[in-house]
Amino acid sequence: MERIGAVKREASSDGEPDTKASMHNAVAKLQEAARVMLQALGLSTVFHSIRSMKHWTGRGLHEPTKFAIRKNRSIALLRSSIHMVPLGVCLGEIILNWNVYYVGSKVYNQALYQFLAKVHEFAIQASLAAILFSYVRHELSLGEGIPFGSLFSALQVSQVSYLWSMEFWGTIRSGHCSLRKKMYLLTMIAMTLILAASSGPSSAVLLIPRLAFWPAGKTSIWVNVTSEDLWPSRLDGSNVDLSCATAQSNTYGNACPSSEWERIYGFLHQMGQMLPQEYIDRYHIATSQNTMEFTGKSSLRRFYYGRDDSFAGKGRIPVYATIQHAAIADALTTAAQLWFLSLQNITATAGHGSPLSDQLDALHTIKAGYYQPYSTVDCLDDTIQNASDSSTINLPWLTLANDPSSANSNLTTQSILSGSLRNDPAIILPDFPKSQLLDTPGPASEYRLRWLDLPESEFNGSSLGLVVLSPRPEGQVWQNISVCSISAAWGKTLLQYQTHDGGDPSKEPDVTSQVQIQKGTFPYPQLKSIRNTVSPVAQRGNEPRIQYHLPFYPQRPINITKEWAEYLNPHEPRLNTTVFNILMTGKLPFPTQPALTAKAALLMLVTNGLARTGYNSQLQGTLRTRITQDGSTILDGNYWVSGKGDVFAVDPEESKGWVKLQMESALEGYAYNADGTASRIAIGILMVYCIFAVAHICYLAFSGMSSTCWDSIAEVTALAVNSSPSAALRNTCAGITELHIFKLPVRILAVTDEEGEGEHLELVFGKVDEGKLEKNTIKPNRTYGTMPRIVKKESGSATGVSNESNLSQS
Repeated sequence: MERIGAVKREASSDGEPDTKASMHNAVAKLQEAARVMLQALGLSTVFHSIRSMKHWTGRGLHEPTKFAIRKNRSIALLRSSIHMVPLGVCLGEIILNWNVYYVGSKVYNQALYQFLAKVHEFAIQASLAAILFSYVRHELSLGEGIPFGSLFSALQVSQVSYLWSMEFWGTIRSGHCSLRKKMYLLTMIAMTLILAASSGPSSAVLLIPRLAFWPAGKTSIWVNVTSEDLWPSRLDGSNVDLSCATAQSNTYGNACPSSEWERIYGFLHQMGQMLPQEYIDRYHIATSQNTMEFTGKSSLRRFYYGRDDSFAGKGRIPVYATIQHAAIADALTTAAQLWFLSLQNITATAGHGSPLSDQLDALHTIKAGYYQPYSTVDCLDDTIQNASDSSTINLPWLTLANDPSSANSNLTTQSILSGSLRNDPAIILPDFPKSQLLDTPGPASEYRLRWLDLPESEFNGSSLGLVVLSPRPEGQVWQNISVCSISAAWGKTLLQYQTHDGGDPSKEPDVTSQVQIQKGTFPYPQLKSIRNTVSPVAQRGNEPRIQYHLPFYPQRPINITKEWAEYLNPHEPRLNTTVFNILMTGKLPFPTQPALTAKAALLMLVTNGLARTGYNSQLQGTLRTRITQDGSTILDGNYWVSGKGDVFAVDPEESKGWVKLQMESALEGYAYNADGTASRIAIGILMVYCIFAVAHICYLAFSGMSSTCWDSIAEVTALAVNSSPSAALRNTCAGITELHIFKLPVRILAVTDEEGEGEHLELVFGKVDEGKLEKNTIKPNRTYGTMPRIVKKESGSATGVSNESNLSQS
């Protein structure tokens, strides 16, 4: 056997390949790579468990010497693997949200997303700790040193409270290092702690799909009517069909200004009657709806009636009303229905995790260029004493429309609440005595209307005047009247068409609108303190509340002539009376206050009539289509949803004067998107982390410098125990209460053992001589770690044993 061993040794010495030695070296390299990677990932326990089972290097009974600093690019890149998982997940989340990815109408196992976000947070915190450890180690071993307060900063990376601890403030107040180095250190510490605290919520925001409305295409739409015909500045009746002088029997809407007056009748007689009469009489309370619905050729529009209670205590409370313009609502509804049909033809999958037809609601919006009517009316009770009454007519001053300086008279009325008399501001109608009102056409036993054209100089802001003559018994000399002022304007509005339950337009679609307030539209500085008010619409099922903002008047004022206004009160041949008389009879909401009922009825008639201008116009254009494999032609849903261009094509010459609007579509469902403040902040936070991580990977790759020393409390404690005591830390064994201790500079230096057989590392406090610093600085790729020698004292001590001040190898 000895001979065989000698032969093998001889063969080896002659340079022949030694298979066992090669395998041993390969295993050693693999073992080192595994150890480095697992240690970088914080899994040293796994490595040592495997090593003990396989007996790779013994059972670990003796701690070997180690490299403090390694300069090897391969090792450095292996140690950067701690960044790969959190960095990859962050980039994936950012890309996923930056490009819209639609998930669908349902998300299952949402708790799992939250759990994964928490795991991701832990991974980011470990990555940030590695970055801060790398910087702190470099300054401790190769740099100028660091303040003692920052020694354990990397171990507290998940504790934001470190930012207001004595350690951190000692670091800030320390004057033992250059300002530039201190700013680098403080920035690194603060940024890593803030990122560690905010990375978890940021990851959760981006990882969990959000339920909201997501972009689903946009296109221009054209309506074959001019802007002036659709939103005229003056209405004189020339565009109204003469047949509208008689109330139409058609239950559904038509082009007549008075169309669907039956809905107004039903709404008017429900005002204040939503509770049973016994509750109203017993508790003196009443509730009233403030919306009703009107139909168009293809749309269901919502009429809103409200009052501005912000004027309570300042005078009369104004009422106002608005409704979507019929022609535009019909065009938007038709386009939305075509959009829904085009979804069935989508074949593109980029950016969509589920078919877009899998949705909750759909929302189609016109944000710019659209106007709808807003009207305000006020009426006051007055009396004509007799046929020779020559007193002037005083029309009420409109809070929302008239110049405050135009009020030049008062009307004495009785307060509804207190019953006391009050003086309300009014404007005198010149050259029109009250006695002329008695010759108003119609039976004296019915409600009659007398429309009045108002001179603009006195009634700037008003559109029309009106006197309501109440029924007068035969033989009665005096005549009770209600004098009314009407103001109307086209208000810039955001128009929306919403469908429910999968976006199917056949399932209770709803057209709503919201006013876009523009600054500077209110012309009277005397009332600048009056704020816009918000009034909620009654909730309908699970539909969110829609907010209507009361606009300042005028926006685009409308001049209404009495010729056009006559069409608001046509003759009803079936009942042989006028529409207004029908509205004012029956169970009235304010039986003792006819002016209040007249105000509500007139407001609804005027607003409904204005919304029907251009009623017969409609959506125009040829839809974009594509040819399928079987040769059939279908709507191009891919192009529509992409939002790349207009889906409708019109003749450029023919459409020159047409109204052109932009329709934007959105669908409700779970999706990833960068819209919203929270998402953008989360993306910003994770992008900052990605920059940190990539910068650290680049540093490791180019410098090749890396280390995993002193990244745990146990290792730092072992280093401190093996270091020489310092007088600077006197009286700190039972705690630290003085800030100056944390200001002390500290670094790690190599110290030669007394026997000269090796070097060990020590924490050194205070300033160090340049000569000693150059000699004792840690060198890359050199092993350190000899043990201190313990000796007995020769005399004096009760213990008989002490540690030498200068630690050396035993």
